[in-house]
Amino acid sequence: MMKPVPVMLLVGTQLRAGRSLALEGARARLGEGPQAVVVEGGPGTFQAPAGVELVQLAAGCVCCVGQLPLRVTVARLLRLAKPARLWIEVSTDGHLAELRRQLDGPGFAGAVTLVEGGG
Repeated sequence: MMKPVPVMLLVGTQLRAGRSLALEGARARLGEGPQAVVVEGGPGTFQAPAGVELVQLAAGCVCCVGQLPLRVTVARLLRLAKPARLWIEVSTDGHLAELRRQLDGPGFAGAVTLVEGGG
């Protein structure tokens, strides 16, 4: 069985200003292997450095309206990109508990492990 991929959940209060904490963190950890980043925000908002697979989801609640796109995106990244670490950055902390519940649920059990504090 594969080792679970660490998942970092971040609240990017500066996403609208064009700054992604997830991309900064992924860039700093490239020495660990390929990184994958999911950020809330329209396509073309951010540029990923080499070694970082970036997916930008349409702005909106990733655990309510965007639940299916998020789940499909995470599953696809785990299967195809095989990242050493996955970063998920949302613009507000209002739904982090639900996001954690989804990632801890049966669809991702054993495939991911949530890491608190970004690190």
